[in-house]
Amino acid sequence: MPTKDPGPLRAFKKQIEKRKKSNERAIKLRLFPNSRFEEEKLFDIGLAYARLWNELNYEKSQAFLRDKLSPGKRDEINKRYY
Repeated sequence: MPTKDPGPLRAFKKQIEKRKKSNERAIKLRLFPNSRFEEEKLFDIGLAYARLWNELNYEKSQAFLRDKLSPGKRDEINKRYY
């Protein structure tokens, strides 16, 4: 009996659910752009994500160093960046 390919989206969702139950903090995703335009767009998305992640963590670390990082403050910072 041939095995059915679950498809990339289903596999990705399964990986996310698995990560939620573990201490892993990253999901590796390999993309194959078809053109230079797609490659540039994917790079821009990755760069924007990295900048957002750095800003978010910088703000949290500054609050932690000022001893003002509570669970409520962390949620407030997260919501601001969403």
